[in-house]
Amino acid sequence: MIPLVVRPAAQATELAQLLRQLGHAPLCCPLLETVAGSDLPRLADMLQDADIVIAVSIHAVHFAHDFLLQTGLTWPHIEYFAVGQASADAFAEVGVQAICPDDPRSEGLLALPELQQVSGKRVVILRGNGGRDLIASTLASRGALVHYCAAYERHYPEFDGEALTSHWQAAGLDSLLVTSGELLQRLLELVPTSQQPWLFDRLLVVPSPRVAEMASAAGFIHITIAQGASNQALMAALELRKME
Repeated sequence: MIPLVVRPAAQATELAQLLRQLGHAPLCCPLLETVAGSDLPRLADMLQDADIVIAVSIHAVHFAHDFLLQTGLTWPHIEYFAVGQASADAFAEVGVQAICPDDPRSEGLLALPELQQVSGKRVVILRGNGGRDLIASTLASRGALVHYCAAYERHYPEFDGEALTSHWQAAGLDSLLVTSGELLQRLLELVPTSQQPWLFDRLLVVPSPRVAEMASAAGFIHITIAQGASNQALMAALELRKME
């Protein structure tokens, strides 16, 4: 198959290599760039006071860990949670055991028994700049003291959407690997309206039911939900559809 990989460059490169090993011919076009976040200088103080740390993405874990390494600090011995398996795996890579729900959404995290009785606990949420507030607002309603740490910031490269779409069509693009609602929205903004029927007819692999709902509402027809946003999960979902 000829899938489009749109995740940030480091993850896109790894995913493309894995796909080629399986006989696919991926096209890489990172639609999002990430840089260190403005809250990182406050991270040490936040962790010192925290009872719980929640990571909402692999980027949040990577940037936070890199900052701790640079400052000679380590992750404290407290409770860690990850919204999806990819974030839990990122924690595991740096020696931190994180609890992860089977449902890779904010709603799945909030349903965990370990996060029901959090009154008086201090929670740090590692994330990018902006994003959903459901986790923070729900935990605050349960009595937790919640603080955000913007561990990274998002930047969107400028592209000529019409030229990109023509290139993808000429290359025979037949599938899309999109790991977040944010990337899905960016893709929709890039592809000209006149070419969106073509886009909607591609196989779309997404990481969660929430992103699948967004895609369906936009007009996508062939949607597959992977078991999370990890490269392995995306590949497994694509391989499954290829065999059908």
